[in-house]
Amino acid sequence: MPPGVGMLSLIVRRRKVAGVLAGEPWIYPNAVIEGPTEAGLVQIATEQGQHLGYGDWNPEAKIPARLLSREDVWPGDEIFLEQHLIKAIERRLRLGYHFQGSGMRVVNGEGDGLPGLVIDAFGTTLVIDIYTSGMRQRLPLIEAFFKQRLPDMQVVSRMGADAAKRESVESIPPADHRVCFSEQAVRYEFTLGDSQKTGFYLDQRDNRRLVALWGRGRKVLDLFSYHGSFALSALANGATSALAVDSSPKALECAAQHAVLNGMQLDTVCADVFDFLAGDEISEMGPFNLIICDPPKLAPSKADYRKAMKAYRFLVDRCLRLMDPGALLLIASCSHAIGNEDLRQLLQQQGRKHNMELDVVAATSHPADHPWPVAFTAGRYLSALMVERRL
Repeated sequence: MPPGVGMLSLIVRRRKVAGVLAGEPWIYPNAVIEGPTEAGLVQIATEQGQHLGYGDWNPEAKIPARLLSREDVWPGDEIFLEQHLIKAIERRLRLGYHFQGSGMRVVNGEGDGLPGLVIDAFGTTLVIDIYTSGMRQRLPLIEAFFKQRLPDMQVVSRMGADAAKRESVESIPPADHRVCFSEQAVRYEFTLGDSQKTGFYLDQRDNRRLVALWGRGRKVLDLFSYHGSFALSALANGATSALAVDSSPKALECAAQHAVLNGMQLDTVCADVFDFLAGDEISEMGPFNLIICDPPKLAPSKADYRKAMKAYRFLVDRCLRLMDPGALLLIASCSHAIGNEDLRQLLQQQGRKHNMELDVVAATSHPADHPWPVAFTAGRYLSALMVERRL
């Protein structure tokens, strides 16, 4: 059967899909010439008739088309999902990850050829997070795949309100399922219904490892702490004290429960971090010799870049004021628009302002179970620098 027979078609401008031809999976509105009025699977071709592949189409979405396959023939949803899910699992096993006890990203969207789908494993719980209308329609097949092959895992699915709004579909609230797993000698237990996204930020695992490695004997400040995982990782590995600051009472309650669960003493402050750093109270609590500053996404798009950089400039300025010589600062960005070079320049400028010499001791991104296509730089969303104030 010729490509696309019996399937809806999406026609795009060839000159606007150079990125797709080079390996990117997203097609933007300005590339679209003609597409269906309803969301669904489409065959994608240029105006000259060049076959590009098959993808999920949603005319209501900001990113209306996401490429799923570049093959000539679409194998059907079930076979497509089975092939890619098996490949994703096999990749993690090759890289040394496992399902028992710890946390792992099982599927990382575009990095595993499955745009709109993120799956995390926490001990015996598998959390499926949906981001597109196409993957939402395939959810029963995804759930069936894991229930058949991993019968001992509890499968919980969700589609957040923001993602659902962007795709013009109904959200899927997660069940109030209790999750238990361990990382960096810390035991975590939380309820999915009370948590953000899949419940835990596995993309910061390597940075928590650095904090655990270098936290011994240090006084720690964990800003935008959420469940307190950075502070707890440091305490579990010999930090003398840790203060977690977050604006969410529920998140800090969970952090405090984790501290009790692990027999640790964790101090918490419920406050807007920007207001807290601008006040006098923090000066009396400092100085600190290990600071983690991991704010939420401050630049969702390039249009937010200048505003976000202003916020980061304030954060870096205030953190440096709290650091003695020999202290460490981990500053992170989960916005693709702000990368390590942006953070480096800010640190250089603010270090000069405070007459401090700062040295980069680590430059990181997300770990190996969060792969991204080499042609798809938007997939590299996490950047972080660890700097030391020179003695």
